[in-house]
Amino acid sequence: MANDIATIFGLTGRKALVTGGANGIGREIARLYHRAGAEVIVADIDGAAIDAVAAELGDRVTAIRFDQGDPASIEALFSGLDRLDVLVNCAAIYPMMPFEQVEVGFFDKMVAINLRGAFLVTQQAVRLMKGKGGSVINISSVNSVRAIIFDNSVYGVTKAGLNSLVATLASEYGGEGIRFNAILPGGVATDHAMNAVQDFPVRGGMMAGGRVPIGTGLCQPQDIANACLFLASDASAFITGQLIAVDGGFLVS
Repeated sequence: MANDIATIFGLTGRKALVTGGANGIGREIARLYHRAGAEVIVADIDGAAIDAVAAELGDRVTAIRFDQGDPASIEALFSGLDRLDVLVNCAAIYPMMPFEQVEVGFFDKMVAINLRGAFLVTQQAVRLMKGKGGSVINISSVNSVRAIIFDNSVYGVTKAGLNSLVATLASEYGGEGIRFNAILPGGVATDHAMNAVQDFPVRGGMMAGGRVPIGTGLCQPQDIANACLFLASDASAFITGQLIAVDGGFLVS
């Protein structure tokens, strides 16, 4: 392994797929991977937004509209790919609903997109990486291991499933050179998160008490992207099966 910084942390010559890459965390990951030299595929259900990201970044970027809740759409996403080095499972939805009001349709949609969809995307990616190596990064949540805000039970369940997938696949595919890790963001300063923070007095939750040692309680999307660059690069070559919290210290507070 080369020991110069640009090579250790660079992604030149690698192909990366970022689902949910149109906005927020996913967009910042796509931007940083592009700056690091990767060829980036930005996939999202928001076609106009991914086209805007592709136009912003220019060369080495492909925008593909897909619906992670639709298995046929996932197959179509991978139909033209012959190689993949990095996958970031960032696509997700996060509507909140009081536990006793959760209906089957609400539950099934959340699972279909956040868990089943990520599972199927990962399955396709592994088929391309097998025997060649690669890095799969799940964007999970600290909510997968600790309650943060009330009325968010289904979201936590889906993200806990992604954590389990990391542990399982890290064990099964280490011999193929494929690494699996998850980033567990705390509160992130996206539009949705800012709305949730404003709603804390109504919904309540553990984060409402200011239990974040670093800063104001919310990190920036760039902080999550930085961690994803580390996990995609050779700097993390001996790291797999890990759940890495980027939460300002919330989980240890």
